[in-house]
Amino acid sequence: MKILAFLLSFSLAAATEVKLEPVPEHGVQPQVAVTADGAVHLVYLTGEAGGADVRYSHRGANDTAWSAPITVNSTPHSAVAMGTIRGAQLALGKSGSVHVVWNGAAEKGKYATAPLCYTRLENGVPAPQRTLNTGTINLDGGASIAADGKGGVFVVWHASPPEGKSEADRRIYLCRSQDDGASFTAAAPAKGAPPGVCPCCSLKTLAGADGVLRVLFRNASAKSQRDMTLLESRDSAVTFTAKPVHPWPIAACPMSNAALLSSGKTARAAWETDGTVFTATLTGKLEPLALSAGQARHPALAINSRGETLVTWSIGTGWQRGGELGWVLLDAAGKPTATRGTAPGVPVWGHTAAFANAAGDFILLH
Repeated sequence: MKILAFLLSFSLAAATEVKLEPVPEHGVQPQVAVTADGAVHLVYLTGEAGGADVRYSHRGANDTAWSAPITVNSTPHSAVAMGTIRGAQLALGKSGSVHVVWNGAAEKGKYATAPLCYTRLENGVPAPQRTLNTGTINLDGGASIAADGKGGVFVVWHASPPEGKSEADRRIYLCRSQDDGASFTAAAPAKGAPPGVCPCCSLKTLAGADGVLRVLFRNASAKSQRDMTLLESRDSAVTFTAKPVHPWPIAACPMSNAALLSSGKTARAAWETDGTVFTATLTGKLEPLALSAGQARHPALAINSRGETLVTWSIGTGWQRGGELGWVLLDAAGKPTATRGTAPGVPVWGHTAAFANAAGDFILLH
């Protein structure tokens, strides 16, 4: 009986916890990246929805408090929080560098030429921001950034060529750096990506541990379809192959985003289709798994040292409307567990993010 009681006590003590935590400074649209030793890097937006600032902070694997935040954008109020899907994204590069990209605020009456802004932080100091989307117009849904830790940095977004007139004309574009963000190639269409992108939806890119650069986006080659589509490159973004992930027959832009996560040789995605959050691994047979009830959107992913994955999302949010947050824990085999829940606390223009601490518990930011 004593042995049984001990084992039961150990089992309960080892159960993974999900702890809720507000974003610093009442910020919105948090994004996190975690180093191999567990240090956490965070960006989020503060200020006005149409002219926000990108803020950056970090904390160690065993810390419970964030460092004093700093402003990333060198041009004040040059980020866009409106719409929830255009906020800052970050990636960790070579020798501790931090790379950040965000949709810039357009000058009044010049929305077609809104800038895509980038900067690099080295030793916590941001360089002056740069505009990368020259030669394209109609930047809309959020961009994304990935880094391979060897000096490769990849900025990906969707936009129209100067002569573009419709959703079907939109393309996936990218800039590549081979010197950890010191310089970038000129903006160019992703070779092999199908035409047509849902204009108000963001995309997500990730440089996987398996050497594959992936881009998850919502294709709009047909007016009545908004299908989630995956691009994969095995030659450092020189060429891509495309494959469908999940169909959504809808003749409108759902203003959605997606999440990607890499762990070892495995890559996992999460996305919304018709108010339900789905997930699937991308390194084997694609088998989308529904995780949420209705009105769920804006998923995020995190993984802990035990191989468990937390999938989080927003519930009931919309234009100028906040809502609740929801989550479910997947075991190391990717199967949903009984650890799931909902809570109030997603602000207007907000969504969730998550990371695991040194003990293997998850911190859910909202």
